[in-house]
Amino acid sequence: MATLAIAALAFLATHLGISSTPLRGVLIASLGERLYQGLYSLVAVAILGWMIYAYGSVSHDDYLWYPSPALQLVASSLMLPSAVLLAMGLLSKNPTAVGMASAVRQDLAGIFRITRHPVQWAFLLWAIAHLLANGDVATVILAGTIGLVSGLGMLSIDARRRKLDDPDWQAFYRTTSTIPFAALIGGRTRLALGDLNWVAFAAGLGLYVALYLLHGSITGVPLR
Repeated sequence: MATLAIAALAFLATHLGISSTPLRGVLIASLGERLYQGLYSLVAVAILGWMIYAYGSVSHDDYLWYPSPALQLVASSLMLPSAVLLAMGLLSKNPTAVGMASAVRQDLAGIFRITRHPVQWAFLLWAIAHLLANGDVATVILAGTIGLVSGLGMLSIDARRRKLDDPDWQAFYRTTSTIPFAALIGGRTRLALGDLNWVAFAAGLGLYVALYLLHGSITGVPLR
């Protein structure tokens, strides 16, 4: 369990201790944007792999709360919007994603009128779902770490982008929201059905079905 905890701390340090602090700017100035992004991505993927490996190597019999059919049902329900948000976020030009900042000058895909961070929300919902469904210490460390990075990552991205003295970014933040549907409810933007990428939506539904059917093969724990 100690190895998992160390890997989780390294994952937090990489994401929140570098990308969310002035150290990021120092590294970019020293290495250049492209080299920094390349090295950062390699390190982040390596640490994520280490954390997943450590998670698979520890006992899952130490519970903080016990799984129940009700919690598993809630978890399965949360995974549906998670899969849809992930697919729609990845299959659309996302201004807040690495290397896609220029997309802020184009017409925004409909998903960003719902939330400007669909991919981060997808991972946060995934984390909450697995915390609820499992309840063991190892899952709390793994899913809690990923959820924390996703939630704080949204705040970090917004804090960094809001400082840009660029009318396109200012308009982006005026007409979008981090909390899903908040900008729509507040009347700061509008959404028509034609604005949504329905192919990406269908891909998200397909991803959900695939994960549901293959969960046992992937994790060794079939969904009931």
